[in-house]
Amino acid sequence: MKIPSIFSISLLAGFTFSCQSGPPEQQAPPQGKLGAPLIENEGVKIDYRYCGQGDTTLLLVHGWCINKEYWEPQLDEFCTQYRVVAVDLPGFGQSGDNRADWSVEKFGSDVVRVIDALELPNVILIGHSMGGDVVLEAAIQRPDKVIGMIGIDNFKDVRATYSPEEEQGFEEVIAAMKADYAGTVTAYAEAALFHPSTDSLVKQRVIRDFRNARQGPAIGSIESLIHYGKRETELLQQLGRKLYLVNSDATPTDEGALTRYCRAGHELIPVHATGHYPMIEKPKEFNAQLQLAVHKIVGDTRRR
Repeated sequence: MKIPSIFSISLLAGFTFSCQSGPPEQQAPPQGKLGAPLIENEGVKIDYRYCGQGDTTLLLVHGWCINKEYWEPQLDEFCTQYRVVAVDLPGFGQSGDNRADWSVEKFGSDVVRVIDALELPNVILIGHSMGGDVVLEAAIQRPDKVIGMIGIDNFKDVRATYSPEEEQGFEEVIAAMKADYAGTVTAYAEAALFHPSTDSLVKQRVIRDFRNARQGPAIGSIESLIHYGKRETELLQQLGRKLYLVNSDATPTDEGALTRYCRAGHELIPVHATGHYPMIEKPKEFNAQLQLAVHKIVGDTRRR
Protein backbone atom coordinates (compact mmCIF):
# COMPACT_ATOMS: atom_id res chain seq x y z
CA MET A 1 0.00 0.00 0.00
CA LYS A 2 1.63 3.14 -1.22
CA ILE A 3 1.90 6.53 0.41
CA PRO A 4 -0.77 8.00 -1.92
CA SER A 5 -3.28 5.72 -0.25
CA ILE A 6 -1.82 6.44 3.17
CA PHE A 7 -2.23 10.17 2.87
CA SER A 8 -5.35 10.40 0.73
CA ILE A 9 -7.71 7.48 1.38
CA SER A 10 -6.90 6.62 5.00
CA LEU A 11 -4.31 3.91 5.00
CA LEU A 12 -2.53 4.49 8.30
CA ALA A 13 -3.10 2.33 11.29
CA GLY A 14 -6.02 2.60 13.71
CA PHE A 15 -7.55 0.27 16.23
CA THR A 16 -9.91 -0.02 19.16
CA PHE A 17 -9.54 -1.16 22.73
CA SER A 18 -10.94 -4.67 22.90
CA CYS A 19 -13.50 -5.50 25.57
CA GLN A 20 -12.89 -9.18 24.98
CA SER A 21 -10.53 -11.31 27.00
CA GLY A 22 -6.91 -11.37 25.90
CA PRO A 23 -5.63 -13.74 23.20
CA PRO A 24 -4.84 -17.34 24.05
CA GLU A 25 -1.44 -17.88 25.56
CA GLN A 26 1.38 -18.45 23.13
CA GLN A 27 2.15 -22.05 22.36
CA ALA A 28 5.68 -22.94 21.52
CA PRO A 29 6.29 -24.12 17.97
CA PRO A 30 6.77 -27.89 17.79
CA GLN A 31 10.57 -27.61 17.79
CA GLY A 32 10.70 -25.22 20.76
CA LYS A 33 11.26 -27.04 24.07
CA LEU A 34 11.81 -23.98 26.24
CA GLY A 35 9.24 -21.68 24.66
CA ALA A 36 8.95 -19.94 21.34
CA PRO A 37 12.42 -19.29 19.95
CA LEU A 38 13.99 -15.90 19.45
CA ILE A 39 13.80 -14.83 15.83
CA GLU A 40 16.27 -12.38 14.31
CA ASN A 41 16.81 -11.16 10.78
CA GLU A 42 20.38 -9.99 10.25
CA GLY A 43 20.70 -9.34 13.97
CA VAL A 44 17.40 -7.50 14.40
CA LYS A 45 14.94 -9.05 16.85
CA ILE A 46 11.46 -9.85 15.51
CA ASP A 47 8.87 -10.12 18.27
CA TYR A 48 5.79 -12.24 17.69
CA ARG A 49 2.86 -14.17 19.15
CA TYR A 50 2.28 -17.81 18.28
CA CYS A 51 -0.75 -19.90 19.16
CA GLY A 52 -2.87 -22.75 17.89
CA GLN A 53 -2.20 -25.90 15.92
CA GLY A 54 -3.10 -27.46 12.61
CA ASP A 55 -1.82 -27.71 9.08
CA THR A 56 -2.81 -24.16 8.06
CA THR A 57 -1.05 -21.02 9.33
CA LEU A 58 -2.45 -17.49 9.44
CA LEU A 59 0.45 -15.02 9.56
CA LEU A 60 -0.75 -11.54 10.56
CA VAL A 61 1.22 -8.41 9.64
CA HIS A 62 0.21 -5.02 11.00
CA GLY A 63 0.18 -1.65 9.29
CA TRP A 64 2.08 1.58 9.81
CA CYS A 65 2.99 2.72 13.34
CA ILE A 66 1.07 -0.03 15.11
CA ASN A 67 1.91 -3.53 16.34
CA LYS A 68 0.81 -7.11 16.77
CA GLU A 69 -1.39 -6.32 19.77
CA TYR A 70 -4.00 -4.94 17.41
CA TRP A 71 -4.80 -8.42 16.13
CA GLU A 72 -6.19 -9.49 19.52
CA PRO A 73 -9.79 -10.04 18.28
CA GLN A 74 -8.42 -12.29 15.53
CA LEU A 75 -6.17 -14.22 17.94
CA ASP A 76 -9.21 -14.80 20.13
CA GLU A 77 -11.19 -16.13 17.17
CA PHE A 78 -8.72 -18.07 15.06
CA CYS A 79 -6.20 -19.60 17.48
CA THR A 80 -8.71 -22.39 18.21
CA GLN A 81 -8.81 -23.35 14.51
CA TYR A 82 -5.39 -22.63 12.99
CA ARG A 83 -1.79 -21.91 13.79
CA VAL A 84 -1.68 -18.13 14.11
CA VAL A 85 1.41 -15.93 14.18
CA ALA A 86 1.21 -12.17 14.68
CA VAL A 87 4.47 -10.26 14.24
CA ASP A 88 5.88 -6.88 15.16
CA LEU A 89 7.74 -5.57 12.14
CA PRO A 90 11.20 -4.27 13.05
CA GLY A 91 11.05 -0.70 14.25
CA PHE A 92 7.54 -1.17 15.64
CA GLY A 93 6.06 -2.75 18.76
CA GLN A 94 8.54 -4.87 20.69
CA SER A 95 10.83 -5.66 17.75
CA GLY A 96 14.30 -4.24 17.42
CA ASP A 97 15.25 -1.10 15.52
CA ASN A 98 19.00 -1.61 15.14
CA ARG A 99 19.14 -1.08 11.41
CA ALA A 100 18.66 1.76 8.92
CA ASP A 101 16.69 0.05 6.13
CA TRP A 102 12.92 0.51 6.60
CA SER A 103 11.92 -0.44 3.07
CA VAL A 104 8.97 -2.63 2.16
CA GLU A 105 11.41 -5.09 0.64
CA LYS A 106 13.32 -5.44 3.90
CA PHE A 107 10.08 -5.91 5.86
CA GLY A 108 9.18 -8.64 3.39
CA SER A 109 12.42 -10.43 4.20
CA ASP A 110 11.54 -10.18 7.89
CA VAL A 111 8.27 -12.02 7.28
CA VAL A 112 10.08 -14.67 5.25
CA ARG A 113 12.50 -15.12 8.14
CA VAL A 114 9.57 -15.80 10.49
CA ILE A 115 8.12 -18.37 8.07
CA ASP A 116 11.44 -20.16 7.81
CA ALA A 117 12.44 -19.95 11.48
CA LEU A 118 9.13 -21.38 12.71
CA GLU A 119 8.87 -23.84 9.82
CA LEU A 120 5.29 -22.75 9.26
CA PRO A 121 3.13 -24.96 7.03
CA ASN A 122 0.59 -23.81 4.44
CA VAL A 123 0.87 -20.11 5.18
CA ILE A 124 -1.92 -17.64 4.47
CA LEU A 125 -0.40 -14.17 4.64
CA ILE A 126 -2.70 -11.47 6.02
CA GLY A 127 -1.47 -7.89 5.81
CA HIS A 128 -3.24 -4.73 6.91
CA SER A 129 -2.56 -1.38 5.29
CA MET A 130 1.18 -1.09 4.60
CA GLY A 131 1.39 -4.74 5.64
CA GLY A 132 -0.30 -5.67 2.37
CA ASP A 133 2.78 -4.77 0.38
CA VAL A 134 4.97 -6.42 3.01
CA VAL A 135 3.19 -9.76 2.66
CA LEU A 136 3.18 -9.37 -1.12
CA GLU A 137 6.97 -9.33 -0.97
CA ALA A 138 6.96 -12.45 1.20
CA ALA A 139 4.47 -14.27 -1.02
CA ILE A 140 6.68 -13.78 -4.06
CA GLN A 141 9.78 -14.93 -2.16
CA ARG A 142 8.19 -18.10 -0.69
CA PRO A 143 5.63 -19.45 -3.18
CA ASP A 144 6.37 -22.97 -1.94
CA LYS A 145 5.26 -22.05 1.60
CA VAL A 146 2.45 -19.57 0.92
CA ILE A 147 -0.96 -20.88 -0.14
CA GLY A 148 -2.77 -17.55 -0.16
CA MET A 149 -2.74 -13.84 0.56
CA ILE A 150 -5.37 -11.59 2.11
CA GLY A 151 -5.14 -7.81 2.14
CA ILE A 152 -6.98 -5.84 4.81
CA ASP A 153 -8.27 -2.44 3.65
CA ASN A 154 -5.53 -2.02 1.08
CA PHE A 155 -4.75 -2.29 -2.66
CA LYS A 156 -7.63 0.16 -3.17
CA ASP A 157 -5.82 2.41 -5.65
CA VAL A 158 -3.21 0.33 -7.46
CA ARG A 159 -1.13 2.42 -9.84
CA ALA A 160 2.41 2.16 -11.16
CA THR A 161 2.97 5.92 -11.44
CA TYR A 162 1.71 9.20 -10.04
CA SER A 163 1.57 12.68 -11.48
CA PRO A 164 4.34 15.18 -10.70
CA GLU A 165 1.83 17.13 -8.62
CA GLU A 166 0.99 14.05 -6.56
CA GLU A 167 4.64 13.18 -6.08
CA GLN A 168 5.35 16.74 -4.93
CA GLY A 169 2.49 16.53 -2.47
CA PHE A 170 3.86 13.32 -0.99
CA GLU A 171 7.31 14.84 -0.62
CA GLU A 172 5.76 17.82 1.15
CA VAL A 173 4.09 15.48 3.63
CA ILE A 174 7.44 13.82 4.35
CA ALA A 175 9.05 17.21 4.87
CA ALA A 176 6.26 18.18 7.26
CA MET A 177 6.73 14.95 9.22
CA LYS A 178 10.45 15.61 9.55
CA ALA A 179 9.78 19.15 10.75
CA ASP A 180 6.91 18.35 13.12
CA TYR A 181 6.25 14.64 13.29
CA ALA A 182 3.73 14.60 16.14
CA GLY A 183 1.71 17.52 14.80
CA THR A 184 1.62 16.20 11.24
CA VAL A 185 0.50 12.66 12.08
CA THR A 186 -2.04 13.92 14.59
CA ALA A 187 -3.61 16.28 12.08
CA TYR A 188 -3.72 13.56 9.44
CA ALA A 189 -5.27 10.98 11.74
CA GLU A 190 -7.96 13.38 12.91
CA ALA A 191 -8.81 14.42 9.35
CA ALA A 192 -8.63 11.20 7.37
CA LEU A 193 -8.64 7.92 9.23
CA PHE A 194 -12.00 7.49 10.82
CA HIS A 195 -15.60 6.72 9.92
CA PRO A 196 -18.38 8.77 11.55
CA SER A 197 -19.18 5.71 13.64
CA THR A 198 -15.60 5.22 14.88
CA ASP A 199 -15.48 5.11 18.68
CA SER A 200 -13.62 7.91 20.46
CA LEU A 201 -11.36 5.37 22.18
CA VAL A 202 -10.22 4.14 18.77
CA LYS A 203 -9.31 7.67 17.77
CA GLN A 204 -7.42 8.27 20.99
CA ARG A 205 -5.44 5.07 20.65
CA VAL A 206 -4.51 5.64 17.04
CA ILE A 207 -3.35 9.18 17.67
CA ARG A 208 -1.36 8.14 20.74
CA ASP A 209 0.32 5.29 18.87
CA PHE A 210 1.16 7.51 15.90
CA ARG A 211 2.67 10.16 18.13
CA ASN A 212 4.66 7.63 20.17
CA ALA A 213 6.04 5.70 17.19
CA ARG A 214 9.80 5.65 16.68
CA GLN A 215 10.30 8.34 14.08
CA GLY A 216 13.16 6.71 12.16
CA PRO A 217 11.19 3.61 11.18
CA ALA A 218 7.95 5.58 10.78
CA ILE A 219 9.31 8.16 8.38
CA GLY A 220 11.68 5.73 6.67
CA SER A 221 8.87 3.32 5.80
CA ILE A 222 6.71 6.12 4.38
CA GLU A 223 9.59 7.34 2.26
CA SER A 224 9.96 3.83 0.86
CA LEU A 225 6.27 3.65 0.02
CA ILE A 226 6.41 6.81 -2.10
CA HIS A 227 8.38 4.94 -4.74
CA TYR A 228 6.79 1.51 -4.35
CA GLY A 229 4.00 1.77 -6.92
CA LYS A 230 5.90 0.32 -9.87
CA ARG A 231 7.19 -2.62 -7.86
CA GLU A 232 3.77 -3.25 -6.36
CA THR A 233 2.15 -3.60 -9.77
CA GLU A 234 4.98 -5.82 -11.00
CA LEU A 235 4.66 -8.15 -8.02
CA LEU A 236 0.87 -8.33 -8.30
CA GLN A 237 1.34 -9.59 -11.84
CA GLN A 238 3.71 -12.27 -10.55
CA LEU A 239 1.43 -13.39 -7.73
CA GLY A 240 0.54 -16.99 -8.52
CA ARG A 241 -2.65 -17.16 -6.46
CA LYS A 242 -5.85 -15.14 -6.27
CA LEU A 243 -5.64 -12.03 -4.10
CA TYR A 244 -8.41 -11.74 -1.51
CA LEU A 245 -9.26 -8.37 0.01
CA VAL A 246 -11.31 -7.74 3.15
CA ASN A 247 -11.86 -4.00 2.77
CA SER A 248 -14.12 -1.43 4.34
CA ASP A 249 -16.69 -0.25 1.81
CA ALA A 250 -16.55 3.28 3.21
CA THR A 251 -13.94 4.11 0.57
CA PRO A 252 -13.93 2.54 -2.91
CA THR A 253 -11.65 -0.19 -4.20
CA ASP A 254 -10.60 0.20 -7.84
CA GLU A 255 -11.38 -3.30 -9.03
CA GLY A 256 -10.63 -2.37 -12.63
CA ALA A 257 -7.00 -1.77 -11.71
CA LEU A 258 -6.89 -5.03 -9.77
CA THR A 259 -8.26 -6.87 -12.78
CA ARG A 260 -5.45 -5.42 -14.91
CA TYR A 261 -2.66 -6.33 -12.54
CA CYS A 262 -3.77 -9.46 -10.66
CA ARG A 263 -3.36 -12.06 -13.37
CA ALA A 264 -4.35 -14.86 -11.00
CA GLY A 265 -7.54 -12.97 -10.12
CA HIS A 266 -8.86 -11.13 -7.11
CA GLU A 267 -11.94 -11.16 -4.92
CA LEU A 268 -13.26 -8.33 -2.77
CA ILE A 269 -15.03 -9.27 0.47
CA PRO A 270 -16.38 -6.04 1.99
CA VAL A 271 -17.01 -5.00 5.55
CA HIS A 272 -19.69 -2.35 5.82
CA ALA A 273 -19.17 1.20 7.05
CA THR A 274 -15.99 1.23 9.10
CA GLY A 275 -12.88 3.32 9.12
CA HIS A 276 -9.57 1.99 7.93
CA TYR A 277 -9.49 -0.72 10.60
CA PRO A 278 -12.44 -3.07 10.15
CA MET A 279 -10.77 -5.83 12.16
CA ILE A 280 -11.02 -3.68 15.28
CA GLU A 281 -13.99 -1.46 14.64
CA LYS A 282 -16.32 -4.35 13.81
CA PRO A 283 -14.39 -7.46 14.88
CA LYS A 284 -17.34 -9.87 14.73
CA GLU A 285 -18.31 -8.92 11.18
CA PHE A 286 -14.68 -8.70 10.13
CA ASN A 287 -13.82 -12.13 11.53
CA ALA A 288 -16.71 -13.67 9.60
CA GLN A 289 -15.44 -12.12 6.36
CA LEU A 290 -11.86 -13.10 7.09
CA GLN A 291 -13.01 -16.66 7.79
CA LEU A 292 -14.77 -16.66 4.42
CA ALA A 293 -11.55 -15.61 2.68
CA VAL A 294 -9.54 -18.26 4.51
CA HIS A 295 -12.06 -20.96 3.57
CA LYS A 296 -11.88 -19.89 -0.07
CA ILE A 297 -8.08 -20.09 -0.06
CA VAL A 298 -8.09 -23.52 1.53
CA GLY A 299 -10.66 -24.64 -1.04
CA ASP A 300 -8.60 -23.21 -3.90
CA THR A 301 -5.55 -25.09 -2.60
CA ARG A 302 -7.38 -28.41 -2.37
CA ARG A 303 -8.64 -28.07 -5.95
CA ARG A 304 -5.13 -27.55 -7.30
